[in-house]
Amino acid sequence: MKHCSFTSVWDSGSEITTPATYDPKTGEVTPECSSNADPDGCLEREYITLEDGEEIDVCPDCHGFTMGAVVGDRADLSYGEIGECRNPDCESHQ
Repeated sequence: MKHCSFTSVWDSGSEITTPATYDPKTGEVTPECSSNADPDGCLEREYITLEDGEEIDVCPDCHGFTMGAVVGDRADLSYGEIGECRNPDCESHQ
């Protein structure tokens, strides 16, 4: 497990960052605490930042796993969409 920070970015301009742990083998992200912040607007992006500064996107569907590289040709991806959720049980795989 690696220590990281988990950041949620909202269309109102709000950003909420909390400490988290990351399992690089499975891609699972576990926030260490929850935030009492109540941002306005819609969630735009979630990502983790590792201790070395690397940012990794978090799945917008399950919110608990990172996005991984797409294997093979995926014609169903929209422009700008990269990777797929590393959670095999995520609804994004349905």
